[in-house]
Amino acid sequence: MSYPHNSVIVRVHEIALKGKNRPTFFTQLARNIRQALRGLPVSRVGKRHMGVEITLRPDTPWEELSERLSQVFGVVKFYRCYKLPPSLDAIREFIAEEVPKLSFNSFRITSKRGNKSFPLTSPEINRELGALVQQLTGAEVSLKDPEVNVFVEILPREALVYFKEERGPGGMPVGVGGKVVALLSGGIDSPVAAWRMMKRGCEVTFVHFHSFPLVEGTSREKAREIVDLLNRHQFRSRLLLVPFADVQRDIILSVPPAYRVVVYRRFMARIAQRIARERGAKTLENMVTVRSILDIPVFSPLISMDKQEIVTEARAIGTFPISIIPDEDCCTLFVPRHPTTRTIPEEVERLESALDIDGLVERAAAQAEVVDFTTADQSPRRGSLVAG
Repeated sequence: MSYPHNSVIVRVHEIALKGKNRPTFFTQLARNIRQALRGLPVSRVGKRHMGVEITLRPDTPWEELSERLSQVFGVVKFYRCYKLPPSLDAIREFIAEEVPKLSFNSFRITSKRGNKSFPLTSPEINRELGALVQQLTGAEVSLKDPEVNVFVEILPREALVYFKEERGPGGMPVGVGGKVVALLSGGIDSPVAAWRMMKRGCEVTFVHFHSFPLVEGTSREKAREIVDLLNRHQFRSRLLLVPFADVQRDIILSVPPAYRVVVYRRFMARIAQRIARERGAKTLENMVTVRSILDIPVFSPLISMDKQEIVTEARAIGTFPISIIPDEDCCTLFVPRHPTTRTIPEEVERLESALDIDGLVERAAAQAEVVDFTTADQSPRRGSLVAG
């Protein structure tokens, strides 16, 4: 008898703790999984008790599906399983047919009895099936480090049997945490920060400031590559390439060298805020409400990480090789030899009063080049105006 893999079961963790809001989170997770698997031959993606089920077709490519699914935030683990009748005889018949096809010297049985009316307890199921596997293969039982783990889940209407669990990234489904704007430099840190916001369920719009054509365009190409890579987690991304050279020219004419870097960054923040408002990005509403009473800075997602931790995470998510490509970004242009490291807001505001702040922000935002990324078409599409 042939036993085809029927389904992939996706398990979650944090989503299961969301109480009355749980259906919203599961709906978004299922939607994201469908988007991630777009173009692959699967029959159905739907909600399952405390999880999501993907119904496979005979021609579903497992390696490709597994790779894509492992990038979906909210997925803690998943496994390709066999669906059997919920009886010990059916499970024994399956094991007698399939387990001898595997090559191993040690094993364990890990059973979970979700149907409490099943006549055997989990330890009894483990003993019954373990004795059968030993009889069939001669392999030894190893509870700590088995070469093969036979997982058995007994449910009211079916039994699930599988041999391997795959790991997902965890976190929350992108789309449940609101919209945010991330400033994307050509360095190592900002892609990791954006990745972490995605992992908390935020839909990220990326903003990259450049001084092309006063410098070569490597930083813009790096930004495109990084967003293309990170888009595998949120499936639809927008990158805005903001020309910053004109803003820098005006700042140079009005601001003493020691203060220019600080003023550059303040203008970047203003332009990003303008883009965020046009994109409907309000960051996290409850967090904003709590922090509105504070008069201290709100720090970035990486504030508790040291550089090596950030580098390690950048390597893990795949952005590190792109980030270390040499380039000239707008922060390296017209940078004074000794920028000040301690500023007073009132002093900087006085220096900025000679600038047409609103006009510079308006022009830079209006001139931003828009690049859209989707999972349906991995080649970016370019535009020329900030979209709402």
